[in-house]
Amino acid sequence: MLELSVIRHLESEGLILGETMLYEDTIIPYGKDQKRRYIVDLTLLPVATLVEVKPSSRANNRNNRTKREAAEEWCRYHGWTYVIVTEEELKQCGQLLTLEEARHIPDIQWGKKALRAMRARDRKTKKK
Repeated sequence: MLELSVIRHLESEGLILGETMLYEDTIIPYGKDQKRRYIVDLTLLPVATLVEVKPSSRANNRNNRTKREAAEEWCRYHGWTYVIVTEEELKQCGQLLTLEEARHIPDIQWGKKALRAMRARDRKTKKK
């Protein structure tokens, strides 16, 4: 849901998914032997920026710190910028989609977990 919120916000700013905004397109090797692969969430071509979308509870765990360090090094070398966006930033700018808002967006393919969450929310709503 967080990635969808960020993509929708960037689209409202004029970026186009698949053209000027690429999803999971940039791969950065990391780790001791550079054998691990970090797939960055979004690559914003016009502004030379890599965007990682994470819940704030996971943004600074050990694995994500290692990925962030590799991405920051990659960006320094290539003259790009790296940013992490959490739900906190999305809330501050009023761009965090709710499940109810997202379920009405056409062309979204929902996974099993999201469908279960929507059904559970529907059941709670009917009980009230």
